[in-house]
Amino acid sequence: MKPGIKARHDKQRSKMGQFLHEYGYTLAADALAYAQELDLGETRKDGETPSFHHQLSIARLLFTLRPHLRHPEETLAAAFLHDVMEDHSIGGLELADRFGRQVTGAVWRLTKRWDGMAKPYDRYFGEMSGCPIASVVKLADRAHNIQTMIGVFDRPKQRMYLTEVTTWFFPLLRSARRQHPDQYDAYENLKILLRCQVTLLRLLVGASHG
Repeated sequence: MKPGIKARHDKQRSKMGQFLHEYGYTLAADALAYAQELDLGETRKDGETPSFHHQLSIARLLFTLRPHLRHPEETLAAAFLHDVMEDHSIGGLELADRFGRQVTGAVWRLTKRWDGMAKPYDRYFGEMSGCPIASVVKLADRAHNIQTMIGVFDRPKQRMYLTEVTTWFFPLLRSARRQHPDQYDAYENLKILLRCQVTLLRLLVGASHG
């Protein structure tokens, strides 16, 4: 791992810990520690960036939107935990015992594949749109994925990720915004971010407008 990548990650991790402490977000701090321990020593597909940097980056984005979130601490907790059921086969009972039913329900909605079975996309996105926590975490998740995919994924997969934003993520955003109007500003921020990313990255990867 390049020293600069690790140093940046460690600095951001430390700063997030300070923020959570200052705001009294003990549940989110516990989720951070729990998820980080599961991914300890793992790296992202570039072979250099710590795997947990993905969750940390999503949480950093969502932290800036906390005034516009109905459940800011629970949303941050779900951001840290959003992959643990899918990637580590952590059961819902274990999560609920530690983090409560609200966070666990959001993580379940964010889990696309469980016990070898994948949820159909219409069900998957429909479940997330009905949850004020899962919907914003998923949008932030895709924003970070497409931000970091250049040089990691091949061109067809890059194009697929961008096409999915139009096909699935913008409809998710519109549906969730109607159902959770108190989070309108958060959804609007994420819409603008995704739209800017898609516009620029299509020029780089030659993706069609779907």
